[in-house]
Amino acid sequence: MGGDGSEFLQRDFSETYERYHVESLQNMSKQELVKEYLELEKCLSRMEEENNRLRMESKKHGGGGGEEAAATRLRQLELEVD
Repeated sequence: MGGDGSEFLQRDFSETYERYHVESLQNMSKQELVKEYLELEKCLSRMEEENNRLRMESKKHGGGGGEEAAATRLRQLELEVD
């Protein structure tokens, strides 16, 4: 099974999750959808602020040991934003 099996499971999970998410959104009222949207906007804003802060820290320190941890966190945030 190896890597192909885990890729299949990941893809299957993603497809199942996407279907569930679409169904849950379709069952929401307009008010619930607006609330969900506003929550996502808030979350995105916080992630962008933290992303910018980490970029500035990374530039400031320019090569310390903490830069690696900040760069890792930065990559994680960028993936979440995507």
